[in-house]
Amino acid sequence: MRKYLSILISFLIGSCVDPYNPPAVTAPNTFLVVDGFLNGAGASTIRLSRTQNLKEISKPPVETRATVLVEGENGSSQPFTEQGSGTYTLADGGLQFGQKYRLRIRTAAGRDYQSDYVIIKQTPKIDSVSWRPQDQGLQFYVTTHDPSNQTKYYRWEYAETWEFYSAFFSRIEYLNKAFAYRSENVNHCWQSTQSTGIFVGSSTQLTQDVISNFPLVFISNSASNRLKVRYSLLVKQYALTDEAYEFWQNLKKNTESLGSLFDPQPFQALGNIHGVTDPEETVVGYLSGYSVEEKRIFVHAWELPNWRVPTMYESCTEDTLPLVATREKPSAFEMADAGFVPIDEVLSMSGRIIGYRMSTSYCVDCRASGTNIKPSFW
Repeated sequence: MRKYLSILISFLIGSCVDPYNPPAVTAPNTFLVVDGFLNGAGASTIRLSRTQNLKEISKPPVETRATVLVEGENGSSQPFTEQGSGTYTLADGGLQFGQKYRLRIRTAAGRDYQSDYVIIKQTPKIDSVSWRPQDQGLQFYVTTHDPSNQTKYYRWEYAETWEFYSAFFSRIEYLNKAFAYRSENVNHCWQSTQSTGIFVGSSTQLTQDVISNFPLVFISNSASNRLKVRYSLLVKQYALTDEAYEFWQNLKKNTESLGSLFDPQPFQALGNIHGVTDPEETVVGYLSGYSVEEKRIFVHAWELPNWRVPTMYESCTEDTLPLVATREKPSAFEMADAGFVPIDEVLSMSGRIIGYRMSTSYCVDCRASGTNIKPSFW
């Protein structure tokens, strides 16, 4: 028995497992991705890029030098202007609410694509964006309605911005191998991020076209510093057709409702953009037409319960470093060359500079996490 056990162990140690790369992971196909919408009350922006394999770590390649047109069902046609980086814009093109339009694309390689005709819908205004404290943070809600009972289907996106301060206020900077007084404040910053989830709602089961207190985003009071000083939420609302609503609902199921045997199985969420040169070619994206309604709210720290919101700098420390290295410590110049940031000078009893208080860039320079340029809406 011991002999066979020894042989089995030797076999297991000496064997190897070959990785399995599914065809979807290694497939060379780079499908066209169309991201954007037709704006019935302003400029329209379309972004063109290509899909890439899951194992790729670089940014998806963009589609440049394409020709992009919007065509009306009445025969009208207007060109988009290329802005670079795969972005194409149509300045206020006078797209009419209630009318149908489609997108036509020809790539630099001469391949043609077109969308189905889509109707331009007028989005109702947002009635309110509100928040309510919960045990672990704030829950934000959006409320809207359409008096004409014509919208029925809605989608939302949001942008967050919050104010914060780094751990240490720095009066000194290190430039060109020398210490000097700092010319700008790098202790006070703002950080912004865009929503990544899919938020859709419908009033089809109601007697009136009303969406009341739809739960949009939850902000934890302990996982970030968003609520430490002042927080802003900008909500964008879009009116959808029933076909667009179904597309976004299916996409939501594919991306957010998977993970157990009892969740819906993944499937392809079919868009309304198709290949003309090759009708069998897959195109990723869904074109819609609507206007955009926005509403922004602010939340101040003093409005919140007595929470201990983290600064995210709790682990930051500082050290005093001499001008000339000693056995115990390197010099301030050496540490500055290594990327540490000065906070303030250290003076002797006679007022002579003998060293500098320093810490890591993250703890001193808030630009490591955001920008020190105050937003125009702040």
